Amino acid sequence: MFSELVTKAVFENCLQVTIRKIPHARTMNIGVFINHGVKNEENHVNGISHFIEHVSFNYTNMNSHARHLLGGLMDRGALYEAFTGKEMTRCTLSAQREHLPMMIECLGSIVMNNNVSPESLEHERNIILHEAESYFSSGRIKEELVEQALWGNRSLGQFVIGNRNNILGFNREQIEERLHHYYIPNNTQMIVQGNVEPEEVIEQVGRYFRDWKYQGKQRDVVIEIEPSILGLPTANPRVDLNISFVGASFHSQERQLMNLLSVILGSGLKSRLHVELREKRELAYLVFSYTQSYALSGYLSIQVNCRRDQIKEVYEAILSVLEDLKTGAVGEEELQRVKAARITNLMQVPGNDAKLLQITGRYALLNRDFFIDLERVEIERLTAEELQSFACELFNQDRMALSALGVGSEELAILL
Repeated sequence: MFSELVTKAVFENCLQVTIRKIPHARTMNIGVFINHGVKNEENHVNGISHFIEHVSFNYTNMNSHARHLLGGLMDRGALYEAFTGKEMTRCTLSAQREHLPMMIECLGSIVMNNNVSPESLEHERNIILHEAESYFSSGRIKEELVEQALWGNRSLGQFVIGNRNNILGFNREQIEERLHHYYIPNNTQMIVQGNVEPEEVIEQVGRYFRDWKYQGKQRDVVIEIEPSILGLPTANPRVDLNISFVGASFHSQERQLMNLLSVILGSGLKSRLHVELREKRELAYLVFSYTQSYALSGYLSIQVNCRRDQIKEVYEAILSVLEDLKTGAVGEEELQRVKAARITNLMQVPGNDAKLLQITGRYALLNRDFFIDLERVEIERLTAEELQSFACELFNQDRMALSALGVGSEELAILL
């Protein structure tokens, strides 16, 4: 019988640690997940989370001890990553098992000793300005456009990178104030996974994180739902069109229903959108759907790459598929197929160390443990009647946003 073993510990400074023992693992994977991201930013400081990641978690800007430890680990084959998203900032390390103590000491030195120098501030400002100039040609921009179309220029709707004026204006006092209030042990989850004994991890974390002091208080910027139309013109004759619907948040009981609807619509060769738009109508090569569930809200988005002169036909075809899903029951064969596909996708996670670390860390920040079998049971319990009922609620024009890379907002508005 398959089982997953997780040990949790809470230290005196309120740092929480989750230890996932994986006996067959050949590497150690450790992450520090801080509950601070774009969701915590007011508009006038949008981009500050990403700026802090550069200034504090970039190898070049670390304190000398952290740089010495990380440099030594990388010389031994370790992989290091720092990342900023809508809900969190994280830094992760992957290395061979024997480097566990050094990995924990390194991460402790990185997050506990954030001395912001004027030199690092200006250096990273210039780097981020370069990044901002290339941002709109990156793959990430499509998802960012979707979320701004759903929620406007606030909270989760803001771009991770921020705007140019904010980047130019961030100063040392702003950075240090944020570090003091958010980058603290009581706002952090540490995840350790690999072939390790929990007692060893707890002893090492206690040794290297004991001087990190409990302090500060964090808050989110309230999110408001205002689905809209947002297009970004390009010279490309093809368009990436997204039709998105405000949906279930992470803790909603409807999250799994939304995930299954996404599989039905646009995941795999038998998905309804693939069959209708690609195989039957030959309107697109690439069409898919995906979901995102944040703590504050969530959504389902349908993305299709099509010719500019066929965008109206594509839009109407997608709405027709959605209407069929609302008015006709999902058959038993299709229901079982999409449930099995969703479960198979989840079962692949343990084979990807980096993905398992990221998902475990995110769930921990959202006060939930990630266990595949808990997710599986939730999925298996869903019925065709529940799916149809939620589809009728979800696929509503009052909850719909349109976004596109390739055409402007005015051209998109004509579709409605």
